[in-house]
Amino acid sequence: MNDIILKAEDLYFSYDDENTHSLNGLSLSIRRGKKVAFMGANGSGKSTFFLCCNGINRPAKGKLYLDGEPFDYSREGLLKLRSKVGIIFQDPDNQLFSASVYQEISFGILNLGVSEEEAKKEVENVIDYLEITPFRHKPTHALSGGQKKQVSIADILVMHPEIIILDEPAAALDPRHTTMVNKIVNQLTENGITVLMATHDVNYALEWADEIALFHEGKVLIHGSPLEVFTNHTALAMTNLEQPAVLQLFESLCKKGILKPSLPLPRDLKTLEGYIENINEKTFYGGSRLMNRETNKAILVVSFGTSYEETRKVTIDAIEADIAQAFPDHKIYRAWTSKMILAKLAKRDNLIIPNVKEAMELMRKDGITDVIVQPTHVINGIENDLMKEDALSYQEDFHSITFGTPLLTAEEDNLAVIQSIVDEFSALPEDEVLVLMGHGTTHYSNAIYAALDYQFKDHGYKNFFLGTVEAYPSMESLLRMVKEYQPKKVVLAPFMIVAGDHARNDMASDDPDSWRCQFEKAGFAVSSVLKGLGEYPGIRRLFIRHVKDAIALQTL
Repeated sequence: MNDIILKAEDLYFSYDDENTHSLNGLSLSIRRGKKVAFMGANGSGKSTFFLCCNGINRPAKGKLYLDGEPFDYSREGLLKLRSKVGIIFQDPDNQLFSASVYQEISFGILNLGVSEEEAKKEVENVIDYLEITPFRHKPTHALSGGQKKQVSIADILVMHPEIIILDEPAAALDPRHTTMVNKIVNQLTENGITVLMATHDVNYALEWADEIALFHEGKVLIHGSPLEVFTNHTALAMTNLEQPAVLQLFESLCKKGILKPSLPLPRDLKTLEGYIENINEKTFYGGSRLMNRETNKAILVVSFGTSYEETRKVTIDAIEADIAQAFPDHKIYRAWTSKMILAKLAKRDNLIIPNVKEAMELMRKDGITDVIVQPTHVINGIENDLMKEDALSYQEDFHSITFGTPLLTAEEDNLAVIQSIVDEFSALPEDEVLVLMGHGTTHYSNAIYAALDYQFKDHGYKNFFLGTVEAYPSMESLLRMVKEYQPKKVVLAPFMIVAGDHARNDMASDDPDSWRCQFEKAGFAVSSVLKGLGEYPGIRRLFIRHVKDAIALQTL
């Protein structure tokens, strides 16, 4: 059997009497059973090529071959062609025309001359396969966008095509139906059907496709594996495409010496997270002092701090209280790392809170022998590195010092945080977006913000966005992405343990540069939720789990 199922040779096609060409000498070979993502700027020729593959457009010059045979443009030839090469349009209303769903799916297969009995059997099979049964007798005009997309796919699938073409299959769909359509596409490829898909989603294409065909000005600019295409920065720049987030993060971590460039390029976030998790980082440190008396254990909870008493009570205080309740055999100590906040509280409120070195000295005087240091930092950033240095300056004064990890360290942390936020905003409708404000840092660990923003969307929460005040993703990036989503309303919330200065001033204030004012200036209705992550029960449970993991290290 010929491995090349579809071949184009030097195709030309114009919509305006040869003045310009939508296809301009395009040549391409598609291998049987492959998943091929077609990408490129609008107007680069993707949709025109698809219409040529189905016989709707006939090239002015050049040839197309199916299974090695040239296209036959006679009536019988086109009928045979369209039974083997099915196309699902970007807008299903351009495809659906029958009165009911059942009639719509039956139409194509009956036109192939199949008996009514055989056609009924095939239609029932595809209705069951695509989970269309609940709305099988509805009028097609009464369906939702996602249901119309299901029916348009069923139209083609019932005829058992060799090739299915999908032109932007997730266009105008909500997150739930996008996930559903992606699931259907995966089922098609698992059954060996050759799938050609036009998409602008570089992250999805990297993970899904076997091959990428990058179009530019009516030609194929580059055709190869996803990694070959998405590491070609010149080709991406020519077609106005950004590199997938997972490759951006990988390259950044390699440049900073965190990961080795010799590692295989990751095609999904899970693989990259696995690389990061395998970085050997010491978390347990033993001092030289011998144990000559009873063990006296403590947990030092280290926070950045806040000058707002009301948010401190429901965040930092709540985290410490939950940890104290979960580990009654440990004494709980507090330390804050912000020198500015510590000085402000001392001057304004006569409130003295120790820094890390002062807390270590206090524990030494209290006879503590074994310390768990649990930060409430969001990421492994600069604050966390400095905290470790300060704590370890007392290493020789304790039998052991063990560090718990910040909020976002392992893959399961990301998933737990996503679930906590989704639970908190479960009532958010799909026509509104949640924009979370993180702090951001020049430290390499800042990459986790972009990764988590991607992971929200990878799990179906397309209307959840995460950016930072001081790094990437920036407000400019968020504003562009939110505009593309076109929500009715923007909900702002801090992605920080406390709802402090950044939340009140940079996010929700009347300052023209605040995120609220910038989104309002862009024409969006905006509301702000001044609630720190420390108020979320799921976040506090995650810190408790990190303490448990640190205690387990102590006992090894």
